Amino acid sequence: MSTIPFTDRELKRAWRNLSLTAGPEGGRQNIHRLLLFYAVECGLKAVWLKRRCRTLFDQDDIDQTGHDLRKILKDLGVGTSFSLPVNLQLSPVNRGGQSIPRNGTISILHQAWRYGGLCCSPSDQDCETALQDVLHWINKELT
Repeated sequence: MSTIPFTDRELKRAWRNLSLTAGPEGGRQNIHRLLLFYAVECGLKAVWLKRRCRTLFDQDDIDQTGHDLRKILKDLGVGTSFSLPVNLQLSPVNRGGQSIPRNGTISILHQAWRYGGLCCSPSDQDCETALQDVLHWINKELT
């Protein structure tokens, strides 16, 4: 997969715009929650750069962090301050009469919401609440 670097200014702009577009708390559907996920991801990466006194999030940084919000929070030293779920469980799907489980870490949450999945444990609402808490923290860090 090809990736490109982004500046701290671009990440902050994305964080602001995605936060606004994600809509009001409590009235979100999963498509809005997807934007919330990306707002948190961009915001965390902007904080990550700020704390390292850097302005460019490059290929090595992308390889190191990916979409694992818990890992980024851990790298920032605040990982246990938030209740982001360790594991996610979506309802299983059937293929040829066989039930296929769909489980993963927080790093698959954006896929679940992007492709129309629903989280069973924790619920989509619980994931939203946890992400919103992180978003509030990011706001304090970047403003």
